[in-house]
Amino acid sequence: MIADPYKGISEEIVLVLESLISPEDSYHNNHKRRMARTLQVIFDEKPTGSLLEVGTSHLIPLALEMLLPELEVFVTDFDLDKETMGDMTVSLNGHSKVVHCARVNIEDEPLPFFDETFDYVLCSEVLEHMEVDPMYMLAELNRVTKTSGKLILTTPNAVSTWSITKMLRGIEPYFYMQYRHDRSPYRHNYEYSIHTLVQVIKSAGFDGKMWTEDCFEEPNYTDVHKLRDAGYQLSHLGDNIFTVAVKQSGVVDRYPKVIYAD
Repeated sequence: MIADPYKGISEEIVLVLESLISPEDSYHNNHKRRMARTLQVIFDEKPTGSLLEVGTSHLIPLALEMLLPELEVFVTDFDLDKETMGDMTVSLNGHSKVVHCARVNIEDEPLPFFDETFDYVLCSEVLEHMEVDPMYMLAELNRVTKTSGKLILTTPNAVSTWSITKMLRGIEPYFYMQYRHDRSPYRHNYEYSIHTLVQVIKSAGFDGKMWTEDCFEEPNYTDVHKLRDAGYQLSHLGDNIFTVAVKQSGVVDRYPKVIYAD
């Protein structure tokens, strides 16, 4: 875990997260640094208009209501037993909010929104869960994002200091590829490096900033320092990738070769 999840985070965001995350909430406590940094990235953009959160965490719309009350927030959800478009109540630690919700399989169903609806789209820790066709989702996100609108995307980094450490010890470098006893499909299916993600994001018609940070564990540079001393040029080794990209055009390449075999 990160020793100080709120390092460099504005006081407004710290207060909001502390009000939303209870001590018993293991998921959000384990992801506190990532949530804090994601909110800080959004907050620093000073967004106005509308934002779509893909695969809602519940925390983001609640936090944004407190931080940016004028921002209109929509979400997607995977509860396909309910009507495609409707309201959804998101709740955490005694706080609740009703948000507009699109219930679709984002990997093979179109989003129920008009073209160029949203000023911002947030896709946080979703891309790595796509099973067969991640570009379908990214193409849909392009379609519903306004020209010059922004995509904010985060995903684990397959080339972190810990991944390198694992590989040098003969261990698979994956972040979260394990199966589960209850046969849940909730796992990572593809984990990205910056090298790959840059090409994927550009293929989807976006371009902008991309960087890595350590959001899950303190970095382990022991072996990385040895490799650098041996002449290897290693960079972008944080365990999470952050992207803030502007929509430049429609989809450029529906099946980029960097992730598609044919």
